[in-house]
Amino acid sequence: MLELDDVSGPRERDAVTRTIGFARPYFLGLAISARLFSVGWTTRRGRAAIVDLCDRFGYRHDRREREQLPEICVDQLVTGSAPVTVCALDAVDGNVSDRELVVLSSLVRQSNASRIFEIGTFDGRTTRNLAANTAAHGHVWTLDLPRESAAGLIAPIDRREQVYVDKDESGARYRGTPEAERITQLYGDSGTIDLSGYYGTMDFVFVDASHAYQYVVNDALLAIKLLRAAGGVIAFRDYGRWDGVTGALNDLMRRHETFRDIVKVQGTTLAMLRLPQ
Repeated sequence: MLELDDVSGPRERDAVTRTIGFARPYFLGLAISARLFSVGWTTRRGRAAIVDLCDRFGYRHDRREREQLPEICVDQLVTGSAPVTVCALDAVDGNVSDRELVVLSSLVRQSNASRIFEIGTFDGRTTRNLAANTAAHGHVWTLDLPRESAAGLIAPIDRREQVYVDKDESGARYRGTPEAERITQLYGDSGTIDLSGYYGTMDFVFVDASHAYQYVVNDALLAIKLLRAAGGVIAFRDYGRWDGVTGALNDLMRRHETFRDIVKVQGTTLAMLRLPQ
């Protein structure tokens, strides 16, 4: 074994040392908790800390819809070892997680999708990654709601979604990148826009737009129209996180024949449906 001269490394702590070391965070946590649950809850930051604490123990105070979709692990969904391209790693609120980004990129790569439609552009981070993993000469069409159209929607959206609509530009993070030439930006309300010219032409559809129940149902049925007849893939985001998404996908699985095989991807908020070949 090779070693450094005159250096032995840190000594292993015995049980007494470990107990003393734990005492500090224990009593500090006790004091913080006493303050948090006495007067701290009156502040926004304090309430957020309590919600986060509950979330760590598996309780979501704002979630009423239970997950009903069968769960599938990523290895069952993405087979083989085809490499994927991942761009724009820095995430902001409203972006998919890093794990979700890799899963989506892998699904696109594995399915050899060349025509992709995204409902809900936001800042374009996912859009860019979808484009980067399409088949040769592939293309992505992405639909986003412009800020000025938010007041005239056919169904109300959750007030918490307004921040994702109120932005200066849709797709800012794909613009000026090598993938931009493979992306077409569309604008409009998915509940009213005429997309009939794209029906039956897409290999892959990603739905990450409004979380309102009515819009999720609309976007899911729209995605079916957009997909080619066989073998196409639809991916949804925020299942299990937003009640509107969870309730809509639960109902679609139970009541719509096409969605009977929809599954949730383990360790993510993604739900996925692959049409039979």
